[in-house]
Amino acid sequence: MDRLSRRSFVALGGTAALAGGVVTAPPVAAAPAEPLAIAGPSGETDIDVAKAWWPNPRNVTAPIGWKDHLFRFNVLYNGTVIAAPCPLGRVTQGVLPFQGQGMQLDITPYGGWFEPPTFRYHQPMNGNFYLYREDYGHYGYGQQSWAANPTPVLQTDWAQRNGVTIRQTVFAHLRGGGDVATGQEPLFAWIRLSVVAADRPTAARVGVAIRVARPYISHQYPYTFQDGVVLTGFPDLADNLNGGWSAAMTLSGGRRGFKIWQPTGPYGAIFGTGPQPTWVQPDTSKSIFHIGVELDTVVGAHTDIVLACVSQNEAVLTEECELGYEAALAQADAYWTRQPATAAVVDTPETYVNEALRRNVQFTDLVAEKIPASNQYTYLTGSYGYDVLWTTPTSMSSHMFMDLLGQHESVARHLELYRSGQGTTPPPGPAYPATNPGYYGTPDHLKAVNWLTDHGAVMVAASTHALMTGDRTFITNWLPSLVKACDFIKTACAITGHNGVAGLPPPAVSTDEGDPVVSVWNMAWLYKGLMTTIRLLSRENHPRAAEFASLAATFKTRFLAAFDSFNANRPKWRHPDGNLYPIYSANLTAAGQGGFGEITLLDVGAMVLVWAGLMNANDQRMVKFCDYFRLGPNVAAYGDGSRKNALDRPALIHELSTCEPIYSWNVFHSWQLGDRARFLEGMYSQLAGAISPQTYVPFEHRTGMCSLPSVAATGAWLVRHAVVDDSIVEGELHLLRLCPLAWVSTSRDTRFLKMPTVHGPVDLTFRKTGATQLTLTWRGTWRLAPTKVLVYAPPGISTLVVNGTSYPVPSSGSVQVPVG
Repeated sequence: MDRLSRRSFVALGGTAALAGGVVTAPPVAAAPAEPLAIAGPSGETDIDVAKAWWPNPRNVTAPIGWKDHLFRFNVLYNGTVIAAPCPLGRVTQGVLPFQGQGMQLDITPYGGWFEPPTFRYHQPMNGNFYLYREDYGHYGYGQQSWAANPTPVLQTDWAQRNGVTIRQTVFAHLRGGGDVATGQEPLFAWIRLSVVAADRPTAARVGVAIRVARPYISHQYPYTFQDGVVLTGFPDLADNLNGGWSAAMTLSGGRRGFKIWQPTGPYGAIFGTGPQPTWVQPDTSKSIFHIGVELDTVVGAHTDIVLACVSQNEAVLTEECELGYEAALAQADAYWTRQPATAAVVDTPETYVNEALRRNVQFTDLVAEKIPASNQYTYLTGSYGYDVLWTTPTSMSSHMFMDLLGQHESVARHLELYRSGQGTTPPPGPAYPATNPGYYGTPDHLKAVNWLTDHGAVMVAASTHALMTGDRTFITNWLPSLVKACDFIKTACAITGHNGVAGLPPPAVSTDEGDPVVSVWNMAWLYKGLMTTIRLLSRENHPRAAEFASLAATFKTRFLAAFDSFNANRPKWRHPDGNLYPIYSANLTAAGQGGFGEITLLDVGAMVLVWAGLMNANDQRMVKFCDYFRLGPNVAAYGDGSRKNALDRPALIHELSTCEPIYSWNVFHSWQLGDRARFLEGMYSQLAGAISPQTYVPFEHRTGMCSLPSVAATGAWLVRHAVVDDSIVEGELHLLRLCPLAWVSTSRDTRFLKMPTVHGPVDLTFRKTGATQLTLTWRGTWRLAPTKVLVYAPPGISTLVVNGTSYPVPSSGSVQVPVG
């Protein structure tokens, strides 16, 4: 009722009042002037400035796994390790046979300020609890980071009052260290507890307590008490191990410990060369067990844990334990070191930026699965909560991220299920035929909620991949499929007898609200898919390219007419300039406000039209609508942004959507306009506010559902286009157009190597070589040479030295250089 009453208050005037069709700011908080970005040492926004805007989020989980394996481990911000082959949230059908299996290890040092320095672990609290509200040392704490290894090795450091720092490291290892074959090979988490610092320790030993239980922490709905979707403990689930016991084991090298068993077989083992761990069942009526580990207060002292994702054959577990931490990590490092020949390199002076991209490439490949009993693969939307497939946002991992970083083989492999399944999924609208040979939908065994946008999203992903790679095999295989996809849109526009807009696709589901509507979101993705495919067809001299171009032109004309007509009588808001401007609807047909309220106006509303190509960023409709979220009454109501629900009326805070950062479409407006200050504010907010600054793990919304790799796509697209832009003008290549000054260094090169473009891969290296001089070397390997190449001078640069030729910078800020 707290959430309901609060939202009722908001609707009645807590955020804005609707009087006479005019929305005004509440009288107690007038719309402020637009906040200015704070400048870093270079005089403009950089990653350190952005990190100060966006403190560490709550509810961080990090996926640990192997590319395309059916299972993953998830490590919480406090060091808790969860092995749940069938997580408690949404899952694909492939993991359902493993429902109820799994194990959770709550790991924390013991002997805090008010505890005796002896082995002790608290029982789970009575009743459900928000984890972040209850973990004041009892349920863990720590600073997380990734080790320097090629393998994703997650480190959690606990700096103790006794002068000792204990580190937990976790990485995944597939038996044998190779690629998955079935996707269900034995997968293990190696967990090391070690002493990494000992500054005048107060005792000879330190301890770590481990609770062994069934997975009992999950995300809780609904969005209650202003918190959104949060990690919640459900203690009743912990006591479901169906027994559990230990069996002593001795390994080579003097290592000893015990195996952790369940009736189904051994799940893991803990061992080391130090004191024997202790195993306790504090309450014999409950299948919850405690392990006590003691470590000498000497740097290097350690104990290892091996945890399987599902119970294993005892011989297989013993073999893994005998392999040892170092050998398992060496195999994993060899595996993760492998990169495709096409992999791009982004190397800037901002290490954070480089690592955020590198780690999210890894997340994208491991938050994926080989579909059981098939030779198909799919990216997933998330890990430990959204272990399913929403095609539209997940497609952004392909066309906005992985393909732009040269991870082409991965993209092609994970797209194939749409081509093979084309026409087998019904479009999500009552006016559509049950099947259509051209429709791309999410397979039932993977889906969360089907949106009509999914069709356009697959078209964008497949056509972008073809344009970026020129892969003849891919193009040959996909071109007939993409033509059928265009025909689906043509057929949809011709359907009559529905309550939508004549000449546009009929009403269909466009968001998780589930209502069939003629939405801006659906039209934008279908148009973007159509136009991207037309670009490919034109390049291939396909005989139907002109036909589909005519279809797209008519589509755009009809859409814009319907958009203006439907919004003619919409409520207006008063801009700080004194004029009234419309608050554009997310739909083009009458529909009640769904469960997500006004957030649809920002995240899936009219601002997407610039990215889609249905409007230009300098169109005053778009300029003023962006201002609504930057300057309007929602901003005033948002206040300082502390502890806000993602479903509150949305605003742009430092150019980031207060609901779902991935859908901050305003950044594409700033990119198109060349609005440098807002572009950098938005790019760095994506990098610091949409992901965890410690682990680079992306969020659906801040402090909410975590481990959604596609969220990183928006920031990655901006990073790439800041330096290598093949999108701003058709047929041209623009270099350094919006390059941050933080990447213009006198002490080191900035490198963007093997960067895929629609023209072919591009290499460029640059650095500042004088007070006002920048030196750049670049080379393109063309499949289709650009008609023009422009190099831009960052602020303060008056001379560009490009491939050895010096150019004075004209007032336009850019110079045209030979295409080569």
